[in-house]
Amino acid sequence: MKKILCLACLFSLTILTYHLEAQITCTPAFPTPDDNVTITFDATQGNKGLLNETKDVYAHTGVITDKSTAPSDWKYVKAAWTTNLPECKLTRDAANPNLYTLKFNIRQFYNVPSTDTIKKMAFVFRNSDQSNQGKTADNSDIFYAVSTSALFQSQIITPTTSSIFVNIGDVIPVNASASVAGDLFLYDNNIQVATSIGALNLSYNLKVTNGGLHKVVFKAVKGTAVDSSSFTYFVANAVQSANYPSGLQLGANFNAKGDSMTLLFQAPRKKNVFVIGSFNNYQIDEAYQMKQTLDGNTWWLAVGGLTPGNTYTYQYLVEGTMKVADPLSTLILDPNNDAGIPAETFPNLPLYPTGKTTGFISVVQPGKTPYNWKTTNFTRPAKSDLVIYELHIRDFVAKHNYQTLIDTINYLKNLGITAIELMPVSEFNGNESWGYDPVFHNALDKYYGTPDKFKEFVDLCHSKGIAVILDVVFNHVFGTSPLATLYATNGLPSADNPWLNTVAPHPFSVFDDFNHESLFTKAYVSRCISYWLSEYKIDGYRFDLAKGFTQRQCGGSDACTSAFDQSRVNIISNYNQVVQQTSPGAYTILESFVDNSEETVYVNAGMMIWGNNNYAYNQATMGYNGDNLKGVAPQARGWVTAQNQNGLIGYMESHDEERLMFKNLKYGNFNSTYNVKDLPTALRRIELASAFFYTVPGPKMLWEFGELGYDVAIDNPCRVCNKPIYWNYFSNPNRFRLYNVTRNLIDLKLSNVAFRSLSYNADDLNVSGFKHFHVSDASFNTTIFGNFTVDVGLVTPYFQHTGTWFNYMTGETLQVNDVAGTINLLPGEYRIYTDKQLKKPVAGYVKYELGVFTQDFSDKVNEFMVYPNPKSSQDNLHLGYNLREGGEVFYSITNLLGQKIVQSPKHYVTSGSNEENIKIPLLGGVYFITLNVDGATGMQKLIVE
Repeated sequence: MKKILCLACLFSLTILTYHLEAQITCTPAFPTPDDNVTITFDATQGNKGLLNETKDVYAHTGVITDKSTAPSDWKYVKAAWTTNLPECKLTRDAANPNLYTLKFNIRQFYNVPSTDTIKKMAFVFRNSDQSNQGKTADNSDIFYAVSTSALFQSQIITPTTSSIFVNIGDVIPVNASASVAGDLFLYDNNIQVATSIGALNLSYNLKVTNGGLHKVVFKAVKGTAVDSSSFTYFVANAVQSANYPSGLQLGANFNAKGDSMTLLFQAPRKKNVFVIGSFNNYQIDEAYQMKQTLDGNTWWLAVGGLTPGNTYTYQYLVEGTMKVADPLSTLILDPNNDAGIPAETFPNLPLYPTGKTTGFISVVQPGKTPYNWKTTNFTRPAKSDLVIYELHIRDFVAKHNYQTLIDTINYLKNLGITAIELMPVSEFNGNESWGYDPVFHNALDKYYGTPDKFKEFVDLCHSKGIAVILDVVFNHVFGTSPLATLYATNGLPSADNPWLNTVAPHPFSVFDDFNHESLFTKAYVSRCISYWLSEYKIDGYRFDLAKGFTQRQCGGSDACTSAFDQSRVNIISNYNQVVQQTSPGAYTILESFVDNSEETVYVNAGMMIWGNNNYAYNQATMGYNGDNLKGVAPQARGWVTAQNQNGLIGYMESHDEERLMFKNLKYGNFNSTYNVKDLPTALRRIELASAFFYTVPGPKMLWEFGELGYDVAIDNPCRVCNKPIYWNYFSNPNRFRLYNVTRNLIDLKLSNVAFRSLSYNADDLNVSGFKHFHVSDASFNTTIFGNFTVDVGLVTPYFQHTGTWFNYMTGETLQVNDVAGTINLLPGEYRIYTDKQLKKPVAGYVKYELGVFTQDFSDKVNEFMVYPNPKSSQDNLHLGYNLREGGEVFYSITNLLGQKIVQSPKHYVTSGSNEENIKIPLLGGVYFITLNVDGATGMQKLIVE
């Protein structure tokens, strides 16, 4: 509650602003920085997140000082969020277990130097495992003001909010106090209603006798010092019942001119709703009371008088007690986390209206100039050609924003992937997150950048033939979402919640579980599905935990949840229908992990499912044979028709699984002559597995930096914690080799129709130790074989026929006279043979350490050198090369991100030794020098120190 203060005083006094919350009190009531205080926390008040808590309760606490820049900018925080500091443990009252106390000296407890001015104490209370939190009624942080000295001050104790809703005949208990005895007065709309002379306290039951907006002022007088505070109460008009105009959708709807918007908000059984926002200074106004549809489910209001192109913010005030942002906001302001978003990532972020309201706020910009899409003819890759790169923006690029991702796109394009799957980018809890704790499903999280920058990213991907897939989380919602807070009991969804279950019917939900049988949930999810496809032109969704889209009551039974469920089939099929109606041909990918009979239904309907084979592939890479790699093969699921053969997205790693390289290095097999734990060997084992991965027909997915052998454990330091970003891997020759092999295998898969064939035997992937795999097609046949043991041994490849076969990686030929003949393989060795000579890989299999060459480069160039290498940033760079005969030559320099630093003009060079002297200074890092001779190219890696 904000105090409005007035002072006329002969003394040098400072008047303070207090914001008291019902769930805490302080003794003394007007503490100074050096006071010993007792903080009492009442768990029955506020958001009631710790009501009837059985675990220990701790205060996560700090102070707001004169150095703080925002309410979220706590200083001198006592401990990390997850640390249970003994001195922050509250004492539970034996008689009333919902009352807790904490005693300390303010300055000593927070260790605040005397040079800093303490303005407020800040609190969030939580239980010992952080699963429940005690905050304000609108889930904001709790603050208690600290005065700079012992002054004459006053405060209204109850009511505890700055505005309340009441009805005619209601009684409002008003309790107010002063720091020392004085003359106390209470006014209702300037009419004095109570007086207490020479007193510390004033109590009065204020009866509501007439409607409209009322301002109640408490004034304390001590000599010439006057201190006052106020609150307002409002008596709402009768709700108007009327249906909204046709053609509108839930959320904000703008007219063509952009000078008005109509808001639609589902909140069944609520008594009244007002819109408050920047257009009415967040004040209750009868003109902004929302109408209710005839069925009582939806509230709506047309807000006019807007200036096209201007930014506006708003909230819904529900029954006078709860402020929520629009559940279908497309952008929100967060008072607790926006300060942590760099201006570089989100320029001109609207300022939060501190002091006017609390909680999340919806942001709109009617009449905004639409993004100018440059790529309008994008054709999505066929499912058979999907090679998806799953990435988490925060852990992929150091600035964790779309602009840096845009700058990095050529790295992914050069790798050859055809789709990028982003881990959740809708508004999640806080800033640092994997994104699986969604708060607003329809809003872009600002931590990664602006809506227009995200569109630019999608646009650029499309220009390079890359589809963009979003990981979306519709199994649950985080507890601060309006969908959770609007209907809650003791911090959990109440029985009348239109969207959420009180208890999840399956054992996998981690937050508040959606009831997908509810018409309200279906409307909400469908609206979100349509929005992202239409607004951002994305190419599809990966539905996280689609297994949980069920109301079958299974308790903790996975077997029950995984069994065929026709109701779940109906729910998911309806959502897929929304996808296809909005954007025909968009991908629907399910993380389902349910019975194959149910997954077959989805695949036959054109959807795809995740195919996790991490364990088997990792056993194979570690050298423990790995006897079942066929989990990535659609054929192994019985999907062999043109309709369903591309329904399985196989993967060796995803965000959820342990990294192959981590286990290779930590647990790899070994003997006296061969050790998987050695880095070069461990990386070659990933190559071996990859040869038996990308060549298996069907869509494939790889996890970020898997192509470089990322080896940081998934739980280091915790599963969802920030991970180090090792772009320097690219300068390691052994890791660069893996990148090239991955690139070559992707190119092999996508460039040849043979790898869309149905003619292969998935059971071959089930053979232990020495594996062979065959893909047969009218265009050519392929035989792949490898040694997954740690010993030298013989493998029988079982070539499809005798004759000449070509090693794809080296171009070497093999004459096969006996299809049952054996070939000796070193441990970890593999070979890929085709019975038709293919284009040599774009990046060499053997020569990569010296350079990357096209097949005919060595026919034109005797020698190609880059020196000095490594070099300093100021050294001149020299390219030395010897041509067999004269030709047209040019060179280029690119960085790790694929950005071209320089390209020379074409010029004719005679045969023999030649040198190019390059005087361009380069920053420290890794670069690639490409020499082009009559269309043939050679590449050398350059390290600048």
